[in-house]
Amino acid sequence: MTDDDRTVDDQNDDLTDYDSWDEEDEALVLPYRGKEYRIAPVSARVGLRIERIMSAAERAQRGASKDDDEAQVLSDAEELDLYPDVLGPVYDELLDDGVPFRRLKLAATAAMLWTIHTEDVALDYWAAGGKAPAPNREQRRAATTRTGGANSTKRRASGTGTSTRPQRSAQPRKGAA
Repeated sequence: MTDDDRTVDDQNDDLTDYDSWDEEDEALVLPYRGKEYRIAPVSARVGLRIERIMSAAERAQRGASKDDDEAQVLSDAEELDLYPDVLGPVYDELLDDGVPFRRLKLAATAAMLWTIHTEDVALDYWAAGGKAPAPNREQRRAATTRTGGANSTKRRASGTGTSTRPQRSAQPRKGAA
């Protein structure tokens, strides 16, 4: 029997059912004050919402022009409504533990970064307290690298040089009376 002779049912039997994957171990673990908060993956609907929000935020950060439709992707009220969706049961756990709002917001943002990017990106963000990491040496060099093309604009001469003008004396010039 060749592959062409196999039925669709036979071919489907060879595939692994997604439900059999062990997703219980898949969680973003954020340590805070001696406790670990385990954030479960978000639903597809929430993930798509996060992707739209993060994409618009990244475009805005790059300075891309904003259309009227994207002027405000997320209102303050929508942002607060998003946190329980992103954090799941951990949202109530954070509130019950009296975690400051800033940490709750960091946890939600870290979970969004995990959803859209990677666990490493999310954990780096969490560890940095939400601050952008300083660029490393290679990134700084890449930002200042020249293209090698000639620049036709002449540089302005420095206003400070090594020679100085002779000072005028208080005596009148010859021939001036």
